[in-house]
Amino acid sequence: MLLRLVQLARRVHHEQFVGDAREPLLILFGAVGLVLLIACTNIANLLLARAASREREFAVRVALGAKRVRIVRQLLLESLLLAAGGALLGWLLAYWAVAAVVEFGEALPRSEEVRLDGTVLAFTAALSLITGLVFGSAPAWLAARTNSNDVLKDATRGSTQGRRQRLRAGFVVAQVALAVTLLIGAALLLRSFVRLQAVDLGLQPDHLLTAALTMPDKRFPGRDAQRMMFLARVVERVGVLPGVESASSVMGLPLTGMGARSSFYFEGRPAPKPDEMPAAGYSQISANFFSTTRTPLVRGRHFDGRDAVDAPFVAIVNEAFVRAHLSGEEPLGKRLRVMDSRRDRPTEIVGVVRDIKQNDLAAPIAPLMYFPATQRCWADAQLVVRTHGDPAALKAVLQRAVVEVDPSQTIFLVRTLDEILGNALTQRRQQMTLLTMFAGLALLLTAIGIYGVMSYNVAQRTQEIGVRLALGAQPRHMLALVLRQGLGLTVLGVVLGLAGALMLTRLLRSLLFEVNPIDPLTFALVPLLLLGVALLACYLPARRAARVDPMVALRYE
Repeated sequence: MLLRLVQLARRVHHEQFVGDAREPLLILFGAVGLVLLIACTNIANLLLARAASREREFAVRVALGAKRVRIVRQLLLESLLLAAGGALLGWLLAYWAVAAVVEFGEALPRSEEVRLDGTVLAFTAALSLITGLVFGSAPAWLAARTNSNDVLKDATRGSTQGRRQRLRAGFVVAQVALAVTLLIGAALLLRSFVRLQAVDLGLQPDHLLTAALTMPDKRFPGRDAQRMMFLARVVERVGVLPGVESASSVMGLPLTGMGARSSFYFEGRPAPKPDEMPAAGYSQISANFFSTTRTPLVRGRHFDGRDAVDAPFVAIVNEAFVRAHLSGEEPLGKRLRVMDSRRDRPTEIVGVVRDIKQNDLAAPIAPLMYFPATQRCWADAQLVVRTHGDPAALKAVLQRAVVEVDPSQTIFLVRTLDEILGNALTQRRQQMTLLTMFAGLALLLTAIGIYGVMSYNVAQRTQEIGVRLALGAQPRHMLALVLRQGLGLTVLGVVLGLAGALMLTRLLRSLLFEVNPIDPLTFALVPLLLLGVALLACYLPARRAARVDPMVALRYE
């Protein structure tokens, strides 16, 4: 039992500090891993080319009695030194990059604590050691299998030439596959972010200024009566300020996730069991809240002077409430019993308003009930002010207006609704930006890898190309030959990358908004982009092959 409690405490602590960032962090970590793999395959291809150029040297050393294990050890040591140099340079760049990481504070939890310490440096050193050994082993293994007799008989061709070509081709295919997977993930998040920016908020956020205030029991011993009077005076005073179009109050500011939730049931229906009772969010607003936010009234009426503290309780519900609980019924006139000690009388629905995004922009809109602040008033409220000009210019004036009503009161969290909306989008924007940067880097590395392999192949086949041209082949045939080889590897990588992307979309599903994880447009455009980049990367070596002078090529060593 004690162990279970300890495990539960650890889980609660983890969720408190990491929260909903776990999946985005894992995806970003995976993106970094994919970029690392693409970079390592590039390095492995370069090491293969370098080992091939030293094939004759190794053959001579073996012929003179050198053991193959010493050649393998030498190549692995060179690979480790290269990895160590990269790690040192990476550490230097990381010191400069930490500040940029902190700037992405909304995307990374506890980002202010991000720093380079011994654990990070040890992890980097271990990763460099592993990658140096793994990706340096292929050139070393092939060098150890070199047949020195064959190499010394023909200085231009070794016995491992075919294996090297197949391995280089495999690295190119792997690069393309990893790049396709990463690009599709980034494209899906980009489309999702664009959709999220265009989401219908149910209100007009421009020119809206908000501020929070609290009305504690100690300051308002009469509770509801004094709070309602104070709040009404504040709204009235703010509403006549120069530059203010209208002012209102709300308990549960839109786009912030603030608000309360309560169970309820409808009069005239059998009362459900307590554990089966429906629930909905609720908010308390002043009469002109919807006109201030410019939220359309769909049916019924707004709150007005009829809804006094001693009048019958009334409520306005959103469209999501009607869809969830009154589908196909007339909502106006329906009477609710809200399971709240402050609302112990029947509550009649007098209006239906358009849905407002109350919580996360990507979350579906939940059923919501609005009650007039003239009938019940909680200890916390937010002012919502619509201005004619820049709302930020009224922040100081708003504070003075509240003090004029009650010198002991103050406001806090003074923000425009555009700022709140920007904060709601910040985390997704930064996640999308980071993943897009990684995807762009992967695309660049893949293009370099394809270009490097095709250039090396053209250089290795210079004699063959010269013979073909001397025997009557046209330059366009050589151009087509190289392009066909490079694009063939790219197509195979694209197919494998699409399969990998189908698995990746399972992880991205929770981060997407109104975008199909298997979006046909994305799955079509990304491969076309890769093919276009590959075509450009192959064209330069292919053009060089088409311009080979047969006489020079036949003398090529």
